[in-house]
Formats: sequence, structure tokens, C-alpha cells
Amino acid sequence: MATRGPLAFLMIGFAVAMPLTAQQTIEQRVQQLEKRLDDLSRQMSDVRKEIDSLKAPTAVEDLTKVETVQLQPAPPSATAATSEQTPAKETPPTALTDVQTINNVLNPGATKVFNPDISVIGNFLGKAGQPNPYEFGPGDARPVMQLDETEVAFQAFVDPYAKANVFLSITPSGIDVEEGYATFVTLPYDLTAKVGKMKAYFGKDNTWHTHVRPWVDQPLVVHNLFGEEGLNDTGISVSKVLPNPWNVFLEATGEVFKGDVQNVFERRALNDLFYNAHVKAFRDISENSNIEIGTSYARGSLAGGANQFGGIDVTYRWKPLMQGLYKSFIGRLEAVTNDRPDVDHHLRGFYVSADRQLDRRWFTGLRFDASDRPVVGDSSTLRFTDRGAAATMTFWPSEFSQLRGELRRIRYGDVRRSVNEFLFQLQFSIGAHGAHTF
Repeated sequence: MATRGPLAFLMIGFAVAMPLTAQQTIEQRVQQLEKRLDDLSRQMSDVRKEIDSLKAPTAVEDLTKVETVQLQPAPPSATAATSEQTPAKETPPTALTDVQTINNVLNPGATKVFNPDISVIGNFLGKAGQPNPYEFGPGDARPVMQLDETEVAFQAFVDPYAKANVFLSITPSGIDVEEGYATFVTLPYDLTAKVGKMKAYFGKDNTWHTHVRPWVDQPLVVHNLFGEEGLNDTGISVSKVLPNPWNVFLEATGEVFKGDVQNVFERRALNDLFYNAHVKAFRDISENSNIEIGTSYARGSLAGGANQFGGIDVTYRWKPLMQGLYKSFIGRLEAVTNDRPDVDHHLRGFYVSADRQLDRRWFTGLRFDASDRPVVGDSSTLRFTDRGAAATMTFWPSEFSQLRGELRRIRYGDVRRSVNEFLFQLQFSIGAHGAHTF
């Protein structure tokens, strides 16, 4: 009995001591873990400070390269004070690490906002066949190969009210302003005006630049009556679309020029101006075809009298909607009459042509023309009639280049001789070139 008593007390004391010992052990382990976490947090803070100190020079260099970011890095003392005041468990803010470098991307379009659209069109000509001393005179025969013309164009809107167009013609004989004018499109009464040097709106061919013609050369009527440069002078042109009940696009144009066109108009007095008028009517025949009819009249001074021109032009176009990329047809007719004071008879001329699209890039055409040609100074005969025929084949590798061959035969009336020639043309274009008049 005496032995069981102490044993019982021993067992009760052991049972009470075991939980107390376990509770003390858990508390010690928690304290150790908290201490280790504090040590790790301080180490992370030290490592971050070292990384920030290494990044600081690179970030400053990036800031000097970026013009759009205007953030100033905090001084080192302020950074250190901030890191000391920040609790250990939070990441200290750093101005340099918060800056995001922005690389400015080059924008080519921004560099041409105030620059006009510039284009260059080259016209290379070649020739084979019989000599032709009659087209441009004995001393100006067409060469075997030549970069006949390079057109440099500058086009842009001046302001919301006007657009400027300047075309420079660079030829072996020099540089000339082919056209240079401003177009005003917001005038009262729905008027449109052009002021400067320009081609007179007489017929169709006279308004075209060299690279727009469907042939290598000029028709005889334009070459003989208007000259190589055509009716091109400095003046003012005003146009207006006329409303009408016939569902026809009707446009009237009136022009006044300085009155100085070589071999056509001669300015001798202040009022020796050159006047031109043109009326155009356009209408759709069907969804695939349309027709355009125009009439023109021009009057100016020459040799102490009045030199007058009258003309009519007809253009028929066929282009099916479903096959417009591969098939089309254009027929043209233009006739001109000329009453010169230095020639006893009226001069007349015309051309008729047909151009057919064979495939997407292939075109072929025929042209027949005839025109009187004045020979001033000959007292016996002052008028001769030239007649010609031409066939063309054109290939467009793309919309920026063109290859054309033309086989032509011209019979000159004064020498009564026919000349057979083959003309070759290569045209190439670079830059932005605006569309020409339809």
C-alpha cells in the first residue's frame, strides 16, 4: 500500500509535465521561425538596394534618350530615407525602377505633311525605218533613241479652298514649265477656276500630257494646226456644271489667255488676248457604255488679223462591269477647222481612232488622220494636206510602266512622199501622280 502511493503521485506529475513541456517547445519553434523570416526580409531589402544601385546609371541614360517622358529621379538621400521609413515587409518604391522607357518610332508620313505629292514620269522613244525630215524640219529629225521627255509633277492642296499643280517638262532642249496653275474649288455659284499656265480646254488631245496619249506621236491635225506644244498659255479658266432636265452631265468652260502661242497666236497689243470656250455633254448609254460630245471655239490675233479655230470631239467608251479588267473599247473622233488671216483657204483636219483591250495588260489600236498644213511665205501654194495611218500595240507590266510600239505611214502633201516608220516607247512613273481629267 505504501509503494502504490508514491507511484501514483509520480504518474500524475509526469502527466501534468508533458503538456507544459510540449507547449514550451512549440512557442520556441514559432519564435525561431519569426526570427528567420525577419532575417530573410532584411536580406531581400539589402539585395534590392544593391540591384537598384546597379540599375540607376542605365535608367538615367534611358531617361536622357526619351524626350516624351519628363520624370526626374529622386535624389539618393531621399531614396535612402524612404527605404529606412518603409517597413521591412514592403517593397521600397524607387523612382528609377518605375520609369518605363518609350522608344520613339519613326513615322515616315509625318515628314511629308507639308510637302507636295511628287512624281517623275520618263518617256523614252526609239525609232526605226525611213528618215523623216518633214515632221520637225530638216534639222530636227526624230533621233534613233532618246529620252524624249521627263515630267516632274508637284501637286498638293494649298488650303481648303485651292489646289496647286506644277508640271515641269525636262527635254534635251532644256527645262520648261509645261503647266503651273492653282485650282479654286469653293467659289460661289458652284464655279471652278484655274489660274496660271495651262493647256487650253480645246478638244481632247490638246488637254493631254504626253504620257496620257494612246499613241506615241500626235495626230496630224494637232501637230499641223496647233504645233508641238499645242494651245498652251498663261491665263484664267472658269468652269461650271449646268443643270438640265435631260439627265446629262453638261459643263461649260470659258478661258482667257495672254495670247502668245508660237505660230498660232501673236500678241502685239495690250488687248491681243486669246479666248477659248468649250462645252461638254456626257451621258451613260447603258451600265457598260457612255458617250461624251464636246465643241470648242478659240480666237486670237495673228499677222494683224484674227486667227480662229472651231472643233468638235466625240468619245465613246465601252467597259463591261463583269469583265472590265480584261475587255474595253474606246472610239474617238476629233475634227478641227482653222481660219487663218495669212492663208487664203480654211484649214481642216481630223483623226478617228479605235483602241481595243485584248487582255488585262494588252491593248491594240488603229488611227486614221488627215490635216491641212499651212506653209507661210509660199505665194503659189499656201496649203498642203498630209494623210496618215497608224497601228499600235501596248503592254502594261504594271500601272507604273508601259511598253508601246507604233507602226505608222504618213504621206506629206508638199513633197508627195510617204514615210514608213516604227516608233517604240517606254514610259515609267515613280511617286504619287494625281489622276488626269476623264
